[in-house]
Amino acid sequence: MTGDEIFRVASLGLYITLLLHVLLTGYMRDMQLTALGLSAAVALCALFAAALTRHLRPNISQFGRGRMLLELFAAIFVVTALSLQQGMPNLPLPWLIGMAGLFPLALESMLGLAATFAIALIGLAMNITLDVQPVDWLPQTFATMFVGISAIFLSTALDRGLSAVQQAHANQRRFNAIARATRNAFLITDIRYRIKFSNPALQDVIGYSPEEFDRFGIHPLAHPDDVKEHHRKLRYLRDTPKSSIFSRHRIKHKHGHWVWVETRGFNMLHDDGIDGLMFSIEDISARKDAEVKLNEEHGLLRAVLDLNPSCIYATDTEGRFTISNLTFQRRFGYSSEDELRGKTIHDLFLRQVPKTQQRTACELAERLYQLDMQVIRSGVPQQDQELQGLWDSDLRSWFRVNKYPLHDAQGKIAGMLCIARDITDRKEYEMRLQHQALHDPLTGLPNRRYLLKAISDAMAKAQESSCQLAMLFCDLDFFKSVNDTHGHDFGDKCLTEITRRILAELPTQDFVARFGGNEFVVLAQVGIDEAKAKAESLLQAVSQQLTIDDTVVKIQTSIGIAMLEREHRNPSELIRDADAAMYQAKERGRNRAEIFDASLLFNTTKRAQMDVALRFALERNELKLVYQPKVSIINGAVKGFELLLRWNNPQYGAISPTEFIPVAESSGLVVPIGLWVLEEACKQLCAWQADYPEMKHITLAVNVSMRQLLQSSFLDDVTGILERTGVSPGLIELELTETSAMANPMQTIENLSRLKKLGLRLALDDFGTGYSSLAYLQKLPIDVLKIDKAFVQGLDKNPGDAEIVRLILALAQTLNLDTVAEGVETRGDMMKLKKMGCYLAQGFAFSPPVNADMAGEMLRDAQHYQVA
Repeated sequence: MTGDEIFRVASLGLYITLLLHVLLTGYMRDMQLTALGLSAAVALCALFAAALTRHLRPNISQFGRGRMLLELFAAIFVVTALSLQQGMPNLPLPWLIGMAGLFPLALESMLGLAATFAIALIGLAMNITLDVQPVDWLPQTFATMFVGISAIFLSTALDRGLSAVQQAHANQRRFNAIARATRNAFLITDIRYRIKFSNPALQDVIGYSPEEFDRFGIHPLAHPDDVKEHHRKLRYLRDTPKSSIFSRHRIKHKHGHWVWVETRGFNMLHDDGIDGLMFSIEDISARKDAEVKLNEEHGLLRAVLDLNPSCIYATDTEGRFTISNLTFQRRFGYSSEDELRGKTIHDLFLRQVPKTQQRTACELAERLYQLDMQVIRSGVPQQDQELQGLWDSDLRSWFRVNKYPLHDAQGKIAGMLCIARDITDRKEYEMRLQHQALHDPLTGLPNRRYLLKAISDAMAKAQESSCQLAMLFCDLDFFKSVNDTHGHDFGDKCLTEITRRILAELPTQDFVARFGGNEFVVLAQVGIDEAKAKAESLLQAVSQQLTIDDTVVKIQTSIGIAMLEREHRNPSELIRDADAAMYQAKERGRNRAEIFDASLLFNTTKRAQMDVALRFALERNELKLVYQPKVSIINGAVKGFELLLRWNNPQYGAISPTEFIPVAESSGLVVPIGLWVLEEACKQLCAWQADYPEMKHITLAVNVSMRQLLQSSFLDDVTGILERTGVSPGLIELELTETSAMANPMQTIENLSRLKKLGLRLALDDFGTGYSSLAYLQKLPIDVLKIDKAFVQGLDKNPGDAEIVRLILALAQTLNLDTVAEGVETRGDMMKLKKMGCYLAQGFAFSPPVNADMAGEMLRDAQHYQVA
């Protein structure tokens, strides 16, 4: 209750008693009121009405300072006026004491104090006016002041109490609001853990409402695994004044599942306002699940890190290790991440090496440290760097390194992550593939692809430094015959040994490559004289006899030398020139070295152009056949003809067979051209036989290349030609040069034997210029030996040539073979051949090659030449 509320009730009582006092006194004494008294009575009635209204309608009648002072003055007027009426007893002091104890309750402290002193002074003045003795009014005056001051203190005390109550109510509302709004459950229990207070969040945590706790006496049930420890803490909290506990445990939810909570308990038994145990309960199930998930993810991450074969580590901004996986730890001799944490790369490297190598280790560590710091300072990742091992023990190892900057929550760089994967196996595989792609698998030498790159690099270097560069192009002579005779395995062994010899003859700085099957290329930064010396040493080294699997062979090589010139724009042009020089060496007798010059380039270019033109020669009827008679030295009669091929090209004019036949051989055109020649020869012979029946004994010799003979379809093609033309096979003579026949004697014997079965005559051309083995010669199914013109034309000049011719004739006689001398140009040569026993010859001494019509005229006229 406040002072205003006391004033509301007490003022009504004051005015009622005062009014009754006035009425009773007037009635008992039959008192007549003056005008002032009537005014006071009316004022008293008005005060009573106001007090009654204030009591009955407290919300309408509000207290105010002005109204209270006005009412105080009105009450003082009433008491004063009535006290001055005749017949009234000494009225003022008792009623003034009542007002002094009443009005300060509704006034402020200082205003109430002033009102008290004012009432006391008025009472004093009235007592003096009414001649009341001091002994009578002095105590009452002090009583007035005491009552007024007491009312002031009472009002102040009531206001403060009211403020405290209001503050308490406000605090209670705040607490209730907080308790309702918070997600944590608040619980107050007595000493027996019976719930005295709980907020709504408790139901959210464990599912039970406060009413269920009160009605059924339910207590939160802890998990069996947690109950012992939890109860121990509760007992400690209960038995220890002002203590507190913290507990993380599980409690059972109303729906049966377990809820993880964090409980903080406080012993508040000493606080009379609480007088209990207070608990704050937080549901941490989601956090616990997150912790479990985080632990699982951490465990998974740890497993991924430790099972990863790559070396993985992270450092802070100062290069100290913070994270590392098992591979990285084991590599540097550590057993755990904790043992490695805080160390730097310098610590790791110094631990790996003895004291004698610590300086080197520090340098390596500093280099790697700076690479890490570069990522941290720049914030730019370093990806796919391939680094080789640093220690002697793992110099063969290769690592692919990726480094990434690590950022904190604010986006600032907090460290660096490095992943180094061992790619040694892949790197070695790549290097093997690269080596295989750039090297010959048989000899181990660089192959053509590698050679082109090396030439390009060497050309660039030579042009920059103005140094000389020489290329030696080596091609083994007649190596195909080695493969055909002894097999490719034998040939491979020969190539391996020749490779060894070449490498042994050259310094290590020279570049040696295998260009093709039996071709080798050497690059050397030397001048022309040194290049020639190298070529000579290679010729001697290669030509030494080889002993492979108890078989002795001798292989030779032809070498072309080309020097790098300003005109060479690419490797192909340098190779072209060296290749042209090599072919020049072959044309000049093989087993020799030739140096490229401009004329060779012209010949090479012409050869290439000729190859293109020759492909259209048959279609354009540019190829012609001529016939050179073979004459009997005995009687001068024509016994047959050798068919010769001529080419008259619109661009180049008449081209010698010595020029275009090698082109046809190398390009493969000799096969279709040779079949065309053979068929035309058969047709012509059939025509002559039809026109000149008396000359049916005439034979026609046709040259056949070894390339034709080795064609699998050659036998069928010849058979078809013989069948289509109807010519007698015995009149067709196929000529094969001795050199080509001996290139692959076993294959030659087999193929010639098949042709022999068709009834064809077979001749060995240019005999004496090759290296025929008598063992093979007697096995060849040939009919004729043709003596090379080189020996015939040297009969007058070189006695040795005469002896060779004599031996050839003796050999032919022994083997029962016919002989034909080629290139007979003088009557003296003819007579000497006749004397030696050679009875068939051809050459300009009789007739140059003629066309078919002129040859027909010879047959028609049965022409005889003068031989006597």
